[in-house]
Amino acid sequence: MSRVLVERPRYGGIWTRKGRPVPFDHLPSKQGMQRPYLERGAYKDLNENLRPLWRFLERQVGRPWNDVYSEIARNLRVTSTVQQHVRDHLPNFVQVNAHGRMPGPLGVGDPWPWYEPLYVDPADGILKRTGDLPEIQEVKRLRRAMHRRPRPSDSLDVAARHLRKIDGIWYEVTFADLPKPEYRAYLVLEEVARSVYFDSAMRLIERVVRRLVTPGCFDVVTGEAVLAGPPTDDEASRKRYLAEHPERRYAIAKRQLSRRELRRHGLSNARG
Repeated sequence: MSRVLVERPRYGGIWTRKGRPVPFDHLPSKQGMQRPYLERGAYKDLNENLRPLWRFLERQVGRPWNDVYSEIARNLRVTSTVQQHVRDHLPNFVQVNAHGRMPGPLGVGDPWPWYEPLYVDPADGILKRTGDLPEIQEVKRLRRAMHRRPRPSDSLDVAARHLRKIDGIWYEVTFADLPKPEYRAYLVLEEVARSVYFDSAMRLIERVVRRLVTPGCFDVVTGEAVLAGPPTDDEASRKRYLAEHPERRYAIAKRQLSRRELRRHGLSNARG
């Protein structure tokens, strides 16, 4: 195990370009202390492969820690610097002093009392996974519930962004307020009956009608023009218009959501 963990090529020293060798007569007579290191490459460092150690410890979950440590100590001698270096990495994976540091009640302090993925249970001395603690499992469950979003059918408002499903594809739609409607008075002729008893007898009257002159705004979602106000300035037309356009806005742009945004909001496009 010590050979697999430690005895592999160290990193560093090969990334700096060394160039061609320089003749002795062309070397500088004086130079700074850092120059040879910059020319011949940076210092080297250990390149440890700790995955075999982690796989070994992962397979020992459920066993008494004393037996596991005895097996490690039987194969790695303290008199060897290389093998002792492997033993020095054990505290990076196993918390052996968990007594008095067990997780407290949910919501009190940090639910992760240590960063090691494994720990020795002070009650029975068994090697166990830190993530299997009931308190931490409850915290994970609550976090998943917080990030789980309801699956909308056609539209969703997220942080001032409106998401809408159009023909099976999710888009981010940008809205703008409709302009203030402007009206112009027109003189029109209407036929009215002279009497309720003689419908055939009609007469013409003049009436002033205020009609909308503001041009419509093109909606990119519906593909139709949206009127800035009711066609005529009267009470009945205003009620019908507000019932159809309560927010008085229209879509000016739309952008298809990326895969990352779909995963973030828990959405998916229709296949086909």
